[in-house]
Amino acid sequence: MRNMPQINGTKDVVAYVTGNFQDRKFTPGDRIARSWERSLLKHGLDPKTPRPVDILTQYEIQEQLQLHEDYLNIARNGLTGLSKRIADAGFSVLLTDESGLTLDARLPKMSKEIWQSAGLLVGSTWGESQAGTNGIGTCLEEKESMIIHHHEHFFANHSQLSCSVTPIFDPLGNLKGCLNASCLNASGSKESQFLTLQMICMYGRMIENSYFRQTYRGQITMNVKETNNFSDLAQEQLLAINERGVVIGANRSAFAEYEHLLDRDQQLLGMQIEDIVGLNVDQLLTQSNGGALTVRHQSPKLLDEIEIAIRVPANKLITASNENAIIKPKEAHKHKHPTLEELAGEDEGVLRNVQQIRHVINKDIPILITGETGTGKEAFARAIHDASDKKNGPFIALNCAAIPESLIESELFGYKSGSFTGANRKGMKGKLEQANGGTIFLDEIGDMPAQLQTRLLRALAEREIMPLGATAPITLDIQVISATHQDLMQHIKDKLFREDFYYRLNGMSLKLPALRNRNDKDFIIDCILDRELGGSADVVFAPQARQILHDYHWPGNIRQLANVLRYALAVSKEKHITIDDLPIEVRASKELFKEEEVIPETEKPMSLSDFVNDEEGRRLVDALRQYRWNITQVSEELNICRSTVYRKMKKYNIVQPNDIY
Repeated sequence: MRNMPQINGTKDVVAYVTGNFQDRKFTPGDRIARSWERSLLKHGLDPKTPRPVDILTQYEIQEQLQLHEDYLNIARNGLTGLSKRIADAGFSVLLTDESGLTLDARLPKMSKEIWQSAGLLVGSTWGESQAGTNGIGTCLEEKESMIIHHHEHFFANHSQLSCSVTPIFDPLGNLKGCLNASCLNASGSKESQFLTLQMICMYGRMIENSYFRQTYRGQITMNVKETNNFSDLAQEQLLAINERGVVIGANRSAFAEYEHLLDRDQQLLGMQIEDIVGLNVDQLLTQSNGGALTVRHQSPKLLDEIEIAIRVPANKLITASNENAIIKPKEAHKHKHPTLEELAGEDEGVLRNVQQIRHVINKDIPILITGETGTGKEAFARAIHDASDKKNGPFIALNCAAIPESLIESELFGYKSGSFTGANRKGMKGKLEQANGGTIFLDEIGDMPAQLQTRLLRALAEREIMPLGATAPITLDIQVISATHQDLMQHIKDKLFREDFYYRLNGMSLKLPALRNRNDKDFIIDCILDRELGGSADVVFAPQARQILHDYHWPGNIRQLANVLRYALAVSKEKHITIDDLPIEVRASKELFKEEEVIPETEKPMSLSDFVNDEEGRRLVDALRQYRWNITQVSEELNICRSTVYRKMKKYNIVQPNDIY
């Protein structure tokens, strides 16, 4: 395990680590001690064997910068402002992603070579699994602001650094990366860096708040603070709500302020704003005159008077001469396809997925949507199209399972006039050409014939097609979204689906939950009634009828729910839905059906460093063979970066076979 000394048992570990602390003449805090233990036992590192910082290739760096473009654009002003204030004092400023990869670096003007030799440059990887205890990696593990000073670093070659770091979270509470300030050969004590840490924390919160405002610029947002407290911009509590008054996003200060006040089974995301601030969304908008005034109210959670400043996007307001600005969601969205956030509803897991989707939109990354029949795969595909820069282009859907195998090729690629007997005399544009400048949605992609997968793979790779009978290729500019309810990995094992085609389609995977597993069924019911069935305002459910809708296992998911509601409204009296108005198979669900057994998730795969040294090469070869020498998949399987995979291949003289492709 990376030439580690022989250590047997917990006592030997403690003795070994303590001995290193004594040699370096410092006493560690709890977080430092935990990090050293992780570095030694979990990551298989030896403090007496320094390692250079891993640096990605230029191609890999550009790939990562493109993937994190939105994050970088939001953080850039904060990085510039912070660097201006501390560069003259000899500090570098780094921004990383959640793995510890440096995405942006602001270095003092003098002696940049020295900083770069210390690994403080774009493309360097400071994850704890690679670099041991260090400011960036340990901050990301502990998810707390901290200082790692001189000999607290695991490797001695980093001991000239003193690093002040704070984590950065997105508006759903996910770790996004961290902000780091480092100085070389600082002569003062660790305590002398405390003021720097406070400045780093302030700018970290400002970046988070900018991220929040950018993410929810189209939603109602509010700034909440106690009336008698001094307004600290870095600590302001920000909440985003939908038209129903449900919290769909928050900044870190809001999470910290409210989550410890909630019951154990409660989470901030998904709560009604009324339960937090004491006013529902209509009252907030009325009292604030549509966001023009600050509202003061007694908070049921904080048990103190609070001030609420509300921001309402113009497209969510309808004003009238005899009333204040209020939201009219049913009128505003009538006949309009639902947005990603509206499709996500109030389910926290789907909201998180939507957040990830927005990161890759317009990045030319293909999206694969999976889920059971009826979960809304095409609706999500349409919403992704509407949220992209190609929204003014066509959205073309092709159901690969609904077209005879003999016709799929002509449907996809088209043909010119006179290409074959029986062809249209004017020829026909294929779906790919029809989608040019917009989005192609390949539904039920798992049913595409194997021979056609090869041709489509080439068309997507080269971004051009050659219709039957054509003399020149047609260039494609399309967003590719595909969907399936089938297990494509099993199809690959059964030789029914090409593995290279799968990875071409699966730039990002979006798995939609079954309706029975969603916790926002009431929201979905109201949305269906509003959008498809004339509105929910006059519809009344008997409590037992609504409970049956909650308990039913919904094999047809949202599509089936819409049909059930349509039937219930048709047979009900004056839109009052009782048990007798529900279809017989739904009414009898408790007797006829049982909940499917929930299969627990498998444990996280062991990382390469979990294996002893003489097994490391074998483990690497097994992974390379399993994933057909796809380095990205291997790095994810082994929990190491791609550059480390290549380095390990060189170390063990592993050469890729020529007959793989």
